[in-house]
Amino acid sequence: MRKKSVISLISYDAAYLANSIRTYYNYVDEIVLGLDQDRISWSGNKFSFDEEQLWSELSQIDGDNKIEIIEGNFHRSKVPIENDNHERNFLKHYCSNDWVFSFDADEELINAEDYFNKFCPLVESYDLDHMFYWILPYKRLSNGNILVISKADRKTLPNNEVQGFVTNKINTYTYCRWTNNQKRVQSPLAILHWSFCRPTHELDLKVNNFGHSIESKKDPFYEIQASINESNYRSLQNFKTSNMGPQWESLMEISEKDLLNYCVSQAPQLYKDSK
Repeated sequence: MRKKSVISLISYDAAYLANSIRTYYNYVDEIVLGLDQDRISWSGNKFSFDEEQLWSELSQIDGDNKIEIIEGNFHRSKVPIENDNHERNFLKHYCSNDWVFSFDADEELINAEDYFNKFCPLVESYDLDHMFYWILPYKRLSNGNILVISKADRKTLPNNEVQGFVTNKINTYTYCRWTNNQKRVQSPLAILHWSFCRPTHELDLKVNNFGHSIESKKDPFYEIQASINESNYRSLQNFKTSNMGPQWESLMEISEKDLLNYCVSQAPQLYKDSK
């Protein structure tokens, strides 16, 4: 089977990284992690994280010595998205294998075994970038449940939130994980993306430091999210405020303890519905 390299990023949301790696560690051959040498984000702000805790967690995970940490200057541009592109391209050149997978720290793979063991062998000889489905938690409620982006029925997940994540080492990242390779295939992989579903102080860090920070600071999304609770979330319909990606039809409420099992059950349907 063709060997696989993963690139990922260490920054303001480093606390999410270990859980992310655990979902794909057994299926890949190496993991290259990027960390700004000055602890400065793509948006030019200083960040910090519990480094002792992260190194300890990675050490516990890395029984096969797959993980390598590469430090560099990843804040050279005043345009955050340019720093995003630069870091991914920089890390890609440290990969030993031509097949490069890019997973971000706040992403957990839902159906990794099916994707890596059944889908990848079918397409590994083709020069195709892969796309996955995002499953998007929206907000934790005070009652302990989580709101998740859903279809209008508030029972099923949309399959129109997709992102590129696999490419060949010779290709170039041009916008986040999208590359100059126009040959793409939709894979069955579903990923739980915690993105903006996080405590307020963590959300502020993300909004002010990730690759889209310039656009996001102008987006009313955050005021809307802050006002939503278990009593009024049903009023939100086609409510995505940014121009990035498809509109969000509605929200469904689910207990956090049931979330993972629900995602596992829904992942095959996402792929089936796209055919």
